[in-house]
Amino acid sequence: MIAFLGLGRMGIPMVGRLVAAGHQVTVWNRTPRDVPGAEAAPSAAKAAAGADIVITMLSDPDAVSDVVRAALPGLRPGSVLVEMSTIGPGAVRSLRGLLPEGVGLVDAPVLGSVGPAAEGTLVVLAGGRREDLDRVSDVLRVFGTVHEAGGPESGAATKLAVMSALVTAQVGLAETLAYADGLGVGRTALLDVLGATPLAGLAERLRPVAESGPFETRYALGLAAKDLRLATEGPGSRQTVTAAARDLLAEAVAAGLAGRDLTAVVPFAASRAAEAPAAKEVRAVNPPSAPAADGCSGRDR
Repeated sequence: MIAFLGLGRMGIPMVGRLVAAGHQVTVWNRTPRDVPGAEAAPSAAKAAAGADIVITMLSDPDAVSDVVRAALPGLRPGSVLVEMSTIGPGAVRSLRGLLPEGVGLVDAPVLGSVGPAAEGTLVVLAGGRREDLDRVSDVLRVFGTVHEAGGPESGAATKLAVMSALVTAQVGLAETLAYADGLGVGRTALLDVLGATPLAGLAERLRPVAESGPFETRYALGLAAKDLRLATEGPGSRQTVTAAARDLLAEAVAAGLAGRDLTAVVPFAASRAAEAPAAKEVRAVNPPSAPAADGCSGRDR
């Protein structure tokens, strides 16, 4: 039996994949929700009781910690906790310290949003001990392609590294569109040119919002802000470009855009650029003849 804790935008279609694959699934969510073919439990502990595999798909490290603590009475030796949220390696390490002896742990965050979750085409980044990975590999393949990242915490670490590239690039392209607006370059024309570069896929993702406005949320801007915050904290983090993207997303969250799709950063960056004070023209002053401070001619230097 599988217990699935967390029925948000990603959790519901992922449970649907498990049910369609013939698995017996018990679900729990803070706000009760029904998923066809799955049994709803009244608590996280009741959902976990008797489960061989317990999956968490939640918003952030605090939510995962709270839910796992609530599920602890139901976890039994021989079961495996599969943490599929994006929480970073430090939080995964903390989870290991919470689990009873004999309970395995696999960190397996995913790449992809709601559509791939429903289609079973996610990329699963799995880290853990060999014996734990072997026990859950068939279940993880229900969600898509499994990439084994290495030992414990490596899946969580790989996810942050990937997101620091993907989200930062998307924020950077949003600012590029705002910059192009200021130059009088049409967005469609710019996106067409970018379509012939290595940024083609990202340009096409941003095209709908750049040309016609926001659309449905697939990857919430607030979650992207959280992902970059995790990617830029901790010892040894020197990702200055990612930190700048993190700060811009934090501003967007403060402006009330947390629940919008990440592509909402395009109009936000444009409005932010429009509100910035115009740069003053700087004129170079070069007197034709000016004595050097030490009395030497400039040519002697």
